[in-house]
Amino acid sequence: MVQASISTTNHYEQYQRFQHQRNQLLVLINRLMEVIQKIDMVGRVDALNRLQERVQADNFKVLVLGEFKRGKSTFINAMLGDEILPAYARPCTAIINEIKWGNEPQALLHPIISKSDIEPAEPQSVPVKELERYVTIQDGVTEAEAIRSNPYEKVELFWPLELCRNGVEIIDSPGLNEHEIRQKVTMDYLSTVDAILFVLSCEVLGSQSELDVIDNTLRAMGHKDIFFICNRFNMIRPKEREDIRKHGLAKLAHRTERGAQRVFFIDALGALDGCLNDDTAAVEASQVPHVERELARFLTHDRGKVKILRPSTELKNAIQEARRTIPERSSLLRTDLKTLEVRYEDAQVPLKQLETKRQQIVSQLRNFREDMNLLVNDRALTFYQTLSDKISRWAQEYELENPVKFVSLEGLKPQIRKAAEELVTHLSQRVEGDLANWQKSDLQPLVAQRLEARKRELDTKTTEFVNQVDELRLKVAGLSLDSVAEIDLGKRKISALERVLSAAGGFLIGGVGSAGIGAIYGYEEMIKSLVPQILLAASTVILVGLNPWILLPVMAGGGVIQGLLSTNGTNKKLKEVVSQKYASEVRASAQGQARKLAEAVAQELSKIEETVDNGLEAEIQAVREQVNSILAEKQKGQTNVDEKLRELDHLSGDLNEIDSELDDLIAQIVM
Repeated sequence: MVQASISTTNHYEQYQRFQHQRNQLLVLINRLMEVIQKIDMVGRVDALNRLQERVQADNFKVLVLGEFKRGKSTFINAMLGDEILPAYARPCTAIINEIKWGNEPQALLHPIISKSDIEPAEPQSVPVKELERYVTIQDGVTEAEAIRSNPYEKVELFWPLELCRNGVEIIDSPGLNEHEIRQKVTMDYLSTVDAILFVLSCEVLGSQSELDVIDNTLRAMGHKDIFFICNRFNMIRPKEREDIRKHGLAKLAHRTERGAQRVFFIDALGALDGCLNDDTAAVEASQVPHVERELARFLTHDRGKVKILRPSTELKNAIQEARRTIPERSSLLRTDLKTLEVRYEDAQVPLKQLETKRQQIVSQLRNFREDMNLLVNDRALTFYQTLSDKISRWAQEYELENPVKFVSLEGLKPQIRKAAEELVTHLSQRVEGDLANWQKSDLQPLVAQRLEARKRELDTKTTEFVNQVDELRLKVAGLSLDSVAEIDLGKRKISALERVLSAAGGFLIGGVGSAGIGAIYGYEEMIKSLVPQILLAASTVILVGLNPWILLPVMAGGGVIQGLLSTNGTNKKLKEVVSQKYASEVRASAQGQARKLAEAVAQELSKIEETVDNGLEAEIQAVREQVNSILAEKQKGQTNVDEKLRELDHLSGDLNEIDSELDDLIAQIVM
């Protein structure tokens, strides 16, 4: 069988190179772990263990999106080179497929976890061939009913595929036509995936609903470099293909960071059939391998760079701290026990003062978070109230594609339902667009300005704190500033704030907006880029918090319909009724939505607060741990002390080797 998947094309080597670089980084982490264990840097051991776990678990996550009947499953199967996902003929419930590496084919159904569940139910193993009956909408059940009653959250599909062995996870979402599906995708995946492949059909290229999802959800949540997969290009008559290509580029190229390079015109079914029939020419002609090559390049170079450089930065900081610790430890070992005990006793008052300063810094951050909560809540409430006033105008300006026509009394009810659903869909798209624009023009500048001001104050406070810590460390060790001035801490100079964040075990706030900047330019720039990360959490509330679809059963129910049946100008009246109820829903939910939005921003700010708090505590604790460690070594006798002093000389050499090899690894990645 011909494998159209990434695994057998020449870009397989790109994944192998990334895996090799990641393994090199893991080896360096382990080697540094051995060094810091020998110099009893207890806090750094825990931090490096967490870093190691993150590096090992950080696979490439690729999310495939698209509306129903765009050929999404066929495209994924073409990438995988086999008919793994069933190409369902019916719409699916809001269930997501995660395709991962497994030695044997297996499917696990994960039940939806309720907040009231004391013990979450275990995943259910089901035969892969029987998945369809669990995830498709059965006859006689509407899409909305099936989605709301669906008991499953996702399916994990394990398969022995080289693509997945290389650390790639394919996440297949159901069609984006339903609001609940967009909500699940937005909340659960958009903040964590490395790449988005948006599948469209050349037969209906770039519908308004598709463009709204792209503009108001994907791009609003920080995904700028989207892969647009224009499927079924083979179904277009040859003489019309160039026009379709130009049409697709005009609609999509400006919606992705790399323009036309990210718009692909493919034949997914032709690629899949070529794989199954050992037809290499058909696979290549389908243009799916071209998508795979570009995806591989993006993942291993752009995203892979982040996955190596970001932990490398944290490793650099740990090396620098070990370099700082070794001369202090050497001096402490050479200090007689009585003198050391006196110095440590004298250090208790400064340590308490540092603890007080730490509490003051954290208290200021807490006050900032609470102030931002109130400010964002007020701004959002004003916006939601203003939003409700626009809805009537939007409704009246909209021309229904499926207006109610008085053909017969018997056929009016389904017509009214359909028209109501169409209008609600249109209003929801306008609402989402307005929310996204407000976020960009109002909320983002507000958060950016306030965060930058807080960062400047935090820089000053942490610099004062770190200077006091260093003075105390030197005093306890019996060293002067001049005596350690010649110590090479490494080429890269880090700020006090970065050191504090690093002491906490790394800056664990990462996402689409801040990951790349933090990895390449360090913590200072990453702090500045936190605005997109904070707004990413806010976007989840902004874009999916309102659920006007709950109005449909009311608006399409007997009372409204009977009222419209006896009214002249039904379409005009329908617009009035729907817009009034929609606006009423927005007004009724305004306070709750504003509160949720403010809480989402505050929750992200609390991560900064917690990380700074942990880092400040780690700096203080490092002083105590080092002295207690030396006291324990001295109690073992002078022979042990002499052995530890000799060991420190060797450890300095080990640090230099680790640092040099890390520099070589970084150079390979950035070149």
